[in-house]
Amino acid sequence: MTSNIILEEFLFKKSQQKRRTSPCNYKERYFILRKDELAYYEYRHAKKPTLKGSIELSRIKCVEIVRSDVHIPCSFKYPFQVVHDNYCLYVFAPDKDTQQKWVWALKEETKNNNLLNKYHPNFWVDGRWRCCSQTEKLAAGCVEYDPTKNGSRKPLPPTPKDNRNQLFSVYGSLQRQFSDPGAMVVVALYDFIPQGAGDLMLHRQEEYIVTDQSDPNWWIAQDKNGQSGYIPSNFVIEKSPDNLEDKEGAFIVRNSRQAGVYTVSVLTKALG
Repeated sequence: MTSNIILEEFLFKKSQQKRRTSPCNYKERYFILRKDELAYYEYRHAKKPTLKGSIELSRIKCVEIVRSDVHIPCSFKYPFQVVHDNYCLYVFAPDKDTQQKWVWALKEETKNNNLLNKYHPNFWVDGRWRCCSQTEKLAAGCVEYDPTKNGSRKPLPPTPKDNRNQLFSVYGSLQRQFSDPGAMVVVALYDFIPQGAGDLMLHRQEEYIVTDQSDPNWWIAQDKNGQSGYIPSNFVIEKSPDNLEDKEGAFIVRNSRQAGVYTVSVLTKALG
């Protein structure tokens, strides 16, 4: 009955690969969330919709946003996961608002279920969990699941009580810089030791490429060796001349006109 419908919309889903020989594919389906089930249908022109799958809401153990930097081959780029029984259904929304709308609605309808204590915030890909590198698909999650929140991982750590004016001292060890014209590059203000699986270590004064800012507190970044993970957003600053302000001894590294060469500009105050 249409009166039971909470949400309905075209979304993409990834095959759940319940068998080892099952193919990995992404298909557009018409999802309908009712008070008792989540169902998805195949629509074909001039044909009656075909039910392709359904999940009883009472069997759902976790609903959460997926935070990852992996390439998503379908046109919808905002994933969330529905964990039920021993399976994980990955669903892809067209935008962040739609993603959050479905996650909140599903969380509200399943908040009284027998829920997981921990979940995996990243994808299961190529035989391992990208968040914690566990190779057992049924392994316990690595991040605490909070059914009342929308995917924010944990509070930010306090920043060290360093003298901020000395953070960009030219006397610090300079690493070879890297950048992508289309990406946000940040510089670590402080060292950061990972607090849990999926975190990325930060080294003060080194650069990192930010690939996901959907969580305001914990961003996904990549270091110069290609390693990715979560970093606290209050431990970094965007690489920009505007961030130098009026701090003597601050510096910025720019690409030189000559390929492979870098120019270091140091801020100094003239005497007199």
